[in-house]
Amino acid sequence: MSSTTSQKFRDFTGEPLKDKHINEIPGLGPKLASNLEESGISKAYELLGIYLTLLKNKDYFELWIRDNAGANRHQAKQCADAIDSFCSQFL
Repeated sequence: MSSTTSQKFRDFTGEPLKDKHINEIPGLGPKLASNLEESGISKAYELLGIYLTLLKNKDYFELWIRDNAGANRHQAKQCADAIDSFCSQFL
């Protein structure tokens, strides 16, 4: 990615997920992470599973994040870009 990516983005996409918490995903801060935790999603790999279930369609995933976490467009795009980049590198 370009040098304009955030450190959080580079940290997230630079290594395997292991047990990363969802607030380690770019675009998701404490409030959005809390919203997802209320739905039973607390790990990054669980969110990755949703992305894969949506057939790696970033547009659908962004809508899902907006609807289920309360993210705005920018936050949803950051999250989708990070998940997509992770998939490109590790899957």
